[in-house]
Amino acid sequence: MTNKMTDLNIAIVMFDGAEEQDVVGCWEMFWWATTFDDHPEDKDMTEADFSYSFGEESAGASRKLPNIFTVAPTTSPLSMSSGMRFLPDFSFADAPPANVVVVPGGVGARATEQLKANGTLGYIHQVGTQADCKYVVSVCTGSFVLGHAGLLDGVCCTTYMNQYDRFEREIPSAKLVRDPSINFLQDGKYLTSNGPCSGQATSLRLVEDHVGTRKKDKLRELLSFVYPTAKGLINDNGSMIAHNV
Repeated sequence: MTNKMTDLNIAIVMFDGAEEQDVVGCWEMFWWATTFDDHPEDKDMTEADFSYSFGEESAGASRKLPNIFTVAPTTSPLSMSSGMRFLPDFSFADAPPANVVVVPGGVGARATEQLKANGTLGYIHQVGTQADCKYVVSVCTGSFVLGHAGLLDGVCCTTYMNQYDRFEREIPSAKLVRDPSINFLQDGKYLTSNGPCSGQATSLRLVEDHVGTRKKDKLRELLSFVYPTAKGLINDNGSMIAHNV
């Protein structure tokens, strides 16, 4: 494949009460995948390659990548779901263009009226519906936010396994797949997932979809990401829509 992770401008949305793991897990996967964007596909990752990323060669250099950023209603500090304080890179008003939007869950994902009032739903809808949007991603109950942003009508999707009933009540136009054994579900450009830790598997799937299985496998091995036994769900036309990476 000729795609690169730097083709993607990834906006990770944050809000008060967002789940920390949903943000950090996705960020880490995308950061590593982009850092090794130019690593030869047929070459295994060596100690020297890894040391270059973390070693003296990069000492003092910014480890911030321009194509991955966090965005929120303002750049004021946010109180996350488990109490950590996060600082967004941009507000919606000054964020750079994005063609990927990632939405966390957490207790703040329940605050639909607040997310509507502060522009979060509008921003997600804007990025998710623009012509050049490559991927729309949610982790855990972030699928509720996608649904309330009007992005899941007729889309096969999943959510946190303990929230199926509430999801069907609130987002009746979506096609919910009830299967707690899967990490994530993909329907075209839409990737939705189970609990917080499933964000890492979902991010790996995006990496695989965009830059190929070989690079995804190398990333998974590099990060020692151990995953459950693979399971797939197949839709009517035979394409894969859900599994563990």
